[in-house]
Amino acid sequence: MIKVRLAAVTGMILLGGLGCTAEAQTAGSTPSASADQASPSATVPRQDIRVTVDPAKVEGGSTRTVHITAYCPLPQGGTDYRATARSEAFTGLVTLVAPTDTASPDSTPGVPQVRGGANVRADAKPGGYKVEVRCEATNDIGSASLKVTGKPAPEHTPTKIPTRAPHAGGGGTAAGAPEEDSGMPAGATAIAVVVAAAVAVGVARRRARG
Repeated sequence: MIKVRLAAVTGMILLGGLGCTAEAQTAGSTPSASADQASPSATVPRQDIRVTVDPAKVEGGSTRTVHITAYCPLPQGGTDYRATARSEAFTGLVTLVAPTDTASPDSTPGVPQVRGGANVRADAKPGGYKVEVRCEATNDIGSASLKVTGKPAPEHTPTKIPTRAPHAGGGGTAAGAPEEDSGMPAGATAIAVVVAAAVAVGVARRRARG
């Protein structure tokens, strides 16, 4: 009778120990499952795309247009292949899309790219500006430089001062001005006219007496 009771007690102790072990294993496996769920993969921007701006230098003072090309990687799935470009020199945000003309001089077969045109502000101050591009599908980014130069000053043409008086018309000269070709002062010309008149009067009087 005592042996039967000892065997029963021993079995209960063994069953209790196995149950505690199973609970400990179950409790230990739960945190690892939740840890796997708490670490989703995140997309990190990469600065590895090439961006070009043509022309890379423009003259300020009026609205100019530049062409931007970004070599964004092709997206996976049905995402639209495009990018956005921004700069403090631009009038606004610019959308870059895939070119439709494969015969364009700056299109390289087999190399994906997006392009677009941007307007440079007429009041953009001279200096260097950064053009930033972000590929919308893959979140890749890149940049290029744009330079705005000052507007050149207008050339100054010196004013010519005339050295001779204009023609008075009728074969004569303007009053108080020297003659154009003779170089004789106006006073000398007047004296010569008076002398000629006096001579003419004297000749006329002689003829009248004779």
